[in-house]
Amino acid sequence: MSLGEARRPETTRERYSQMADAANPAFTAGAIAVPLLLPVLGYVSGDHRVMFTIHLFLGAFWFGTSVLGAVVLGPVMGGLPDEANEAFAERFVPKMNVLMEPVSVGVVASGIGLAAMMNMWQSPTTTLWIALALAVALLVLGFGPLHWFTTGMFDELAADDTDYDRLAELNQTYGMLSLVELALMVAIVATMSGLRWGI
Repeated sequence: MSLGEARRPETTRERYSQMADAANPAFTAGAIAVPLLLPVLGYVSGDHRVMFTIHLFLGAFWFGTSVLGAVVLGPVMGGLPDEANEAFAERFVPKMNVLMEPVSVGVVASGIGLAAMMNMWQSPTTTLWIALALAVALLVLGFGPLHWFTTGMFDELAADDTDYDRLAELNQTYGMLSLVELALMVAIVATMSGLRWGI
């Protein structure tokens, strides 16, 4: 189902049903299952090298997507005419909505699991606590304000009477918050380097 065939959702359940359909049901299933199952498989493997690889893969994907969204896609979308912006967002927003939250959970879960497998929680350093605090902040940002703005964009795209001014405002605010997310990610990468060198 395309968003052109949808209508403004009236309930949360209706919103997520439309979002899954618009993103493609197969894509939605994979976008949720893969990031959440990989940390479980890494932990069950009992090999910290496997978990490290999973954490690195998911983290690089999350970081790269955030950079692309904040630095490239956000400004490009903001400069497009209303019709072009809507056409792009109709395909982009549903997929991002169903993908990035599971990825963020997978990154944080694999990081906590990796620290446990390396016995780092037995005597946690200040850097480890800072990394955990930044991870929690990223999850709160992602599941809070960023989620509200992307679902708001989805609702406008699904509506028969799309409010382009509100859509542009939501996109602009999302872009600014993405820069905050990016700053937090840079900080958490710095803590990862500190942990690597025993700080």
